[in-house]
Amino acid sequence: MRVAEDGARFLVRCEVGEVLPNVLIDLASFRKWNAASLTGLGGVQRVRLAYYDLQARRYLTFDVDGIVELVSLVGNLSRLDGKPMWHLHASVADRCGNVRGGHLVSLEVAITVECWIDTGALPVTRVADDFSGLNLLDI
Repeated sequence: MRVAEDGARFLVRCEVGEVLPNVLIDLASFRKWNAASLTGLGGVQRVRLAYYDLQARRYLTFDVDGIVELVSLVGNLSRLDGKPMWHLHASVADRCGNVRGGHLVSLEVAITVECWIDTGALPVTRVADDFSGLNLLDI
């Protein structure tokens, strides 16, 4: 991973073979970020996405095969139990332009992932939500 800093903004380039969100969690831990937002794009593989089934109160995962374009990566960083947690959603497209999207479980960089990360000083945490069963932003 390569990182360029511009005040509270960071330009990040993930390298071939790196796995998201793991490397982003490591970066947030190293930098001691409490909150951030992220946008990104690139070329990826071994993509695992999920859809949250409210009735079942669990994520249903699905894989996307092959090398695909990461046409959109968006999310935010908060803290859960004192540790950084990225909540990320991704859209990926195959060679025919067919798009699949959802909650990002994991992906591997096949070509590159380029991200802008905007950090904030406001400490943001997550708390359990009885209705959804998810850990939502505590604001």
